Amino acid sequence: MKTFLWSFILFAGLAGLSACDEDERVDYQYLPDSVHQFVSTYFPDVKVVKAEKKNEEPRYKVWLSNGFELKFYKDGGWQKVDGNLQVLPSALQIDILPGNLLTYVATQYPTAGIVEAARYDWGYEVELNTAPLVELEFDNDGNVTQIDRD
Repeated sequence: MKTFLWSFILFAGLAGLSACDEDERVDYQYLPDSVHQFVSTYFPDVKVVKAEKKNEEPRYKVWLSNGFELKFYKDGGWQKVDGNLQVLPSALQIDILPGNLLTYVATQYPTAGIVEAARYDWGYEVELNTAPLVELEFDNDGNVTQIDRD
Protein backbone atom coordinates (compact mmCIF):
# COMPACT_ATOMS: atom_id res chain seq x y z
CA MET A 1 0.00 0.00 0.00
CA LYS A 2 2.87 2.37 0.83
CA THR A 3 4.42 1.79 -2.61
CA PHE A 4 1.11 2.53 -4.29
CA LEU A 5 0.65 5.73 -2.28
CA TRP A 6 4.18 6.98 -3.05
CA SER A 7 3.74 6.12 -6.73
CA PHE A 8 0.47 8.07 -6.80
CA ILE A 9 2.06 11.08 -5.09
CA LEU A 10 5.00 11.02 -7.51
CA PHE A 11 2.71 10.73 -10.52
CA ALA A 12 0.45 13.57 -9.29
CA GLY A 13 3.49 15.77 -8.66
CA LEU A 14 4.92 15.18 -12.13
CA ALA A 15 1.55 15.80 -13.74
CA GLY A 16 1.25 19.06 -11.81
CA LEU A 17 4.69 20.22 -12.92
CA SER A 18 3.98 19.54 -16.58
CA ALA A 19 0.70 21.44 -16.32
CA CYS A 20 2.67 24.53 -15.22
CA ASP A 21 4.55 24.62 -18.53
CA GLU A 22 2.93 27.46 -20.45
CA ASP A 23 4.83 26.89 -23.71
CA GLU A 24 3.05 24.74 -26.25
CA ARG A 25 4.84 23.74 -29.41
CA VAL A 26 2.60 24.40 -32.40
CA ASP A 27 2.78 23.98 -36.14
CA TYR A 28 3.92 27.27 -37.67
CA GLN A 29 1.07 27.18 -40.19
CA TYR A 30 -1.45 27.76 -37.37
CA LEU A 31 0.06 31.07 -36.27
CA PRO A 32 -1.70 34.32 -37.30
CA ASP A 33 -1.28 35.56 -40.88
CA SER A 34 0.54 38.66 -39.61
CA VAL A 35 3.29 36.42 -38.18
CA HIS A 36 3.65 34.67 -41.55
CA GLN A 37 3.74 38.05 -43.33
CA PHE A 38 6.47 39.34 -40.98
CA VAL A 39 8.65 36.27 -41.46
CA SER A 40 8.19 36.10 -45.24
CA THR A 41 8.86 39.84 -45.63
CA TYR A 42 12.03 40.13 -43.54
CA PHE A 43 13.36 36.56 -43.66
CA PRO A 44 12.15 35.28 -47.05
CA ASP A 45 14.70 32.50 -47.55
CA VAL A 46 15.02 31.44 -43.92
CA LYS A 47 13.38 28.30 -42.58
CA VAL A 48 11.20 28.26 -39.45
CA VAL A 49 12.73 25.72 -37.07
CA LYS A 50 10.19 25.82 -34.24
CA ALA A 51 7.12 27.73 -33.12
CA GLU A 52 5.48 27.98 -29.70
CA LYS A 53 2.26 29.40 -28.38
CA LYS A 54 2.03 30.74 -24.84
CA ASN A 55 -0.92 31.60 -22.65
CA GLU A 56 0.63 34.97 -21.79
CA GLU A 57 2.19 37.86 -23.69
CA PRO A 58 4.14 37.65 -25.89
CA ARG A 59 1.86 34.97 -27.23
CA TYR A 60 3.93 33.42 -30.02
CA LYS A 61 7.63 32.63 -30.33
CA VAL A 62 9.33 31.58 -33.57
CA TRP A 63 12.88 30.29 -34.04
CA LEU A 64 14.53 30.63 -37.45
CA SER A 65 17.31 28.53 -38.96
CA ASN A 66 19.62 31.57 -39.09
CA GLY A 67 19.57 31.89 -35.28
CA PHE A 68 16.98 34.68 -35.02
CA GLU A 69 14.25 34.44 -32.39
CA LEU A 70 10.99 36.32 -32.92
CA LYS A 71 8.24 37.06 -30.41
CA PHE A 72 4.75 38.23 -31.28
CA TYR A 73 1.76 39.52 -29.35
CA LYS A 74 -1.63 37.80 -29.37
CA ASP A 75 -2.78 39.90 -32.35
CA GLY A 76 0.32 38.85 -34.30
CA GLY A 77 2.13 42.19 -33.99
CA TRP A 78 5.86 41.93 -33.37
CA GLN A 79 7.16 42.24 -29.82
CA LYS A 80 10.82 41.26 -30.07
CA VAL A 81 13.40 40.43 -32.73
CA ASP A 82 16.56 38.87 -31.33
CA GLY A 83 19.39 38.26 -33.78
CA ASN A 84 21.53 36.54 -31.14
CA LEU A 85 24.34 39.01 -31.82
CA GLN A 86 23.62 39.14 -35.58
CA VAL A 87 22.65 42.56 -36.93
CA LEU A 88 18.97 42.90 -37.80
CA PRO A 89 18.27 43.32 -41.53
CA SER A 90 18.24 47.00 -42.59
CA ALA A 91 14.76 46.83 -44.13
CA LEU A 92 13.41 45.38 -40.90
CA GLN A 93 14.98 48.15 -38.81
CA ILE A 94 13.61 50.86 -41.10
CA ASP A 95 10.09 49.40 -41.09
CA ILE A 96 9.67 48.62 -37.38
CA LEU A 97 11.70 51.27 -35.54
CA PRO A 98 11.10 55.04 -35.34
CA GLY A 99 13.34 57.22 -37.50
CA ASN A 100 14.56 59.21 -34.48
CA LEU A 101 15.79 55.98 -32.88
CA LEU A 102 17.69 54.94 -35.99
CA THR A 103 19.20 58.41 -36.38
CA TYR A 104 20.33 58.43 -32.74
CA VAL A 105 22.00 55.02 -33.05
CA ALA A 106 23.67 55.97 -36.35
CA THR A 107 25.10 59.23 -34.98
CA GLN A 108 26.02 58.13 -31.44
CA TYR A 109 27.22 54.61 -32.31
CA PRO A 110 28.28 54.82 -35.98
CA THR A 111 30.16 51.51 -36.02
CA ALA A 112 27.53 49.54 -34.08
CA GLY A 113 24.64 47.47 -35.36
CA ILE A 114 21.28 46.73 -33.76
CA VAL A 115 21.21 43.04 -32.79
CA GLU A 116 17.97 43.05 -30.80
CA ALA A 117 14.84 45.19 -30.82
CA ALA A 118 11.77 45.00 -28.59
CA ARG A 119 8.53 46.97 -28.52
CA TYR A 120 6.57 47.68 -25.33
CA ASP A 121 3.70 49.92 -24.27
CA TRP A 122 6.20 52.53 -23.07
CA GLY A 123 8.44 52.46 -26.15
CA TYR A 124 11.36 50.53 -27.58
CA GLU A 125 14.48 48.80 -26.37
CA VAL A 126 17.43 47.97 -28.61
CA GLU A 127 20.69 46.19 -28.01
CA LEU A 128 23.84 47.08 -29.95
CA ASN A 129 26.79 44.85 -30.87
CA THR A 130 29.27 47.02 -29.01
CA ALA A 131 31.83 45.84 -26.47
CA PRO A 132 30.57 46.07 -23.82
CA LEU A 133 26.99 45.55 -25.01
CA VAL A 134 24.85 48.69 -24.93
CA GLU A 135 21.09 48.62 -24.36
CA LEU A 136 19.12 51.73 -25.22
CA GLU A 137 15.55 52.56 -24.29
CA PHE A 138 13.41 54.97 -26.28
CA ASP A 139 9.93 56.36 -25.82
CA ASN A 140 7.27 55.74 -28.46
CA ASP A 141 8.45 58.75 -30.45
CA GLY A 142 12.01 57.42 -30.66
CA ASN A 143 13.57 59.75 -28.07
CA VAL A 144 16.28 58.12 -25.93
CA THR A 145 15.25 57.65 -22.28
CA GLN A 146 17.92 55.33 -20.86
CA ILE A 147 21.36 53.97 -21.69
CA ASP A 148 22.67 50.76 -20.07
CA ARG A 149 26.14 49.34 -20.59
CA ASP A 150 26.89 45.75 -19.53
